[in-house]
Amino acid sequence: MSRDRQDDEAPVPADSPEAAVSEDSPPVSEDSPSATEDTPDRTDRRHGAADARARRGLSAADLERLREPPLQTADLPGVGGAIRSRPEDFRVREVPAYEPDGRPNAHVLLVLTKRGVGSEDAVAEVARQLAIPRAEVGLAGLKDKDAVTEQWISLPAAAAARLGQFVHSDISLGTAHPHGNKLRRGHLRGNRFTIVVRDLVVAVDESLARCRAKVERLRALGGLDNLYGEQRFGSDNLTRGLAALARARRRGRADFLLSAGQSALFNLYLLERRARGLMREVLLGDILKKTATGGLFECTDPVTDKARLDAGELGITGPMFGSKMRAPGPDTPSGALEAEILARAEIDLATLQGLGHTLEGTRRPLQIAPLAVDMEAVHDDFGPGVSLSFELPSGSYATALLRELQRPA
Repeated sequence: MSRDRQDDEAPVPADSPEAAVSEDSPPVSEDSPSATEDTPDRTDRRHGAADARARRGLSAADLERLREPPLQTADLPGVGGAIRSRPEDFRVREVPAYEPDGRPNAHVLLVLTKRGVGSEDAVAEVARQLAIPRAEVGLAGLKDKDAVTEQWISLPAAAAARLGQFVHSDISLGTAHPHGNKLRRGHLRGNRFTIVVRDLVVAVDESLARCRAKVERLRALGGLDNLYGEQRFGSDNLTRGLAALARARRRGRADFLLSAGQSALFNLYLLERRARGLMREVLLGDILKKTATGGLFECTDPVTDKARLDAGELGITGPMFGSKMRAPGPDTPSGALEAEILARAEIDLATLQGLGHTLEGTRRPLQIAPLAVDMEAVHDDFGPGVSLSFELPSGSYATALLRELQRPA
């Protein structure tokens, strides 16, 4: 039977840094493009050089798969259309990891609601108006700018008395609740999205039928594949990130580049398992995650754990490679597959070990299940559309689901 002793199954405490999906990855709004300060000419030159370095490890076919991952539902027609016709068409509500604990005189937790403002800009404005250092404002994650979003923030308890002074046309602050600790990055369970897709290629009723068919297919496949979205890589950070990992150098923006390379390797691993028909097959050595507790353990009995996977008790995780990542046994099929991915990118474990705290690594679920999407027709002054409401765990990408539903169109 698989080894899943109590110490391996212990859930991650909400106040622990390991609660983040990847503590090595700089928090980036899951639907925002990556920022870059490069000029176009400089970006093109760097992209070409990084692409050449990455090609020495990854084939052109691998790089193309990473840039344009195949759809899970490619044989079903999509609805096309456009999102973000206005901020109200893209709503995000943060699902907190825990409720305020009521402990007074330390911090307060409250909901920040914003429209058309980035999280960092909103937090900076709160700090400015309440006359507190920006560093004293805590938040669990970044939320998209071109949207209407609700997220929890923490403030020093003394600042609560000045909340009534805060005034902003696109930012509002909710009721303050006493809490003993500052809110930290990654301290959220997930996000609830309500997104309206407009400019559909077919009528609304047919669009709803197509979306339902797509979601049913995804459920039959075990869930939505938990790929990082293209926003994670920006225009050129995929190849630059892989090259940065191979060199194991940290320079300037390399924190983000290393994380982009780490995310690219995860996507490649997931796509390779999909291509080999292994998304719902448990391999000896797989690092599995218990649905109920979040605990991780290594599979030593694939037959038993396959039954538990099918019953929804377990999920298969993939590698976010790093110096401290929990890895399968080297002599297992799962370990061999992870080693193959690194070898194809010309990255070795010794290189990753040398990154130390810069890139510690973690495990990431391969699929999001169960997948539930509420749908309804929209007819308003902005034109017809389809409204999609769904919840995703922290670190997962709404655009990954939208891509499946909208394409091919």
